[in-house]
Amino acid sequence: MYSLSSLSGKSVFVTGGLGFIGSTVAHKAVSLGAKVTIYDACLNPYGWNFANIREIRGKISFVRADVRDFNKLKQHVKGMDIIIDCAAQVSHTLSMSDPLLDMDINCRGALNLLEACRQSNDSAKIIYASSRGVIGTPKTTPVDELHPESPADVQGINKLAAEKYYMLYHGVYGLKTTAMRIANAYGPRAQVKTGDYAIVNWFVKRALSGEPLFVFGDGSQTRDYVYVDDIADAMLLAAQSEKGCGEIFMLGSGKETRFIDVVKLIVKLVGKGEIVRKPWPPERKAIEIGRFVVSNAKIRKLLGWQPKTSLQEGMKQTVEFYRQRLKEYV
Repeated sequence: MYSLSSLSGKSVFVTGGLGFIGSTVAHKAVSLGAKVTIYDACLNPYGWNFANIREIRGKISFVRADVRDFNKLKQHVKGMDIIIDCAAQVSHTLSMSDPLLDMDINCRGALNLLEACRQSNDSAKIIYASSRGVIGTPKTTPVDELHPESPADVQGINKLAAEKYYMLYHGVYGLKTTAMRIANAYGPRAQVKTGDYAIVNWFVKRALSGEPLFVFGDGSQTRDYVYVDDIADAMLLAAQSEKGCGEIFMLGSGKETRFIDVVKLIVKLVGKGEIVRKPWPPERKAIEIGRFVVSNAKIRKLLGWQPKTSLQEGMKQTVEFYRQRLKEYV
């Protein structure tokens, strides 16, 4: 099993650091001794929440700024050893209803960060939080890095474009970039105000609140659920290794799980919850991909990463987190 090295003396910069994955990376980096700067625009309706950094607020620096602000980025990336890029428009459905906003944040924001680093910090390790959405509907499973890319929505297209920028800046300018195609993330600190993303957490909130759990169709669609602490470990592991430079990794548990089974697990762990079947809304049905599971063979081989948290244990920790702190997230 892998272990992360100390980050004592290292400066870590996390865009979107008040969000779900970004804040988890920040917590992990602080625990490893890093000097952490969080950069977040605090845009609604996304998952930024100062509750996410409650335990480390006095140990980090915070910059309220947008990745679309090139001059601010150029100023703040100077001197950083590790940059974790989690700033994004993350909703698949919103990307379809407001595609230009998605392009502005996910493409221009990523390109701004890369260009800022090229101009003022070309030695940093830069890790990009990409998405399984770049694949679209799988032609074969498990999905590996050689699988064809055919995104099913605007968000997937723009995340794929950002990946291409990352690889271009490595190939042409020598930037130390890595892209992580994250499968379905779940765990503490995700927003639970809407079901547009982090759907598992949204269902935990509804179960705890005594609200019905609406399952579209028969719930047989499958996903690869990966715990947020395991994601943060993978990103920091990539930042500590030269083997990740210029590479794209599929990042998931490697286990395929039916959505209905996750919902039943939530009901079991919460101790209550009514599952209600509903027809697929047209806007969701149009971008539904059916089945998805990752092959994590490449990241295991090159970085030594493997998931440490089972779905059962991860869901247990997630339920307990929101049972204690739900008021901070609704």
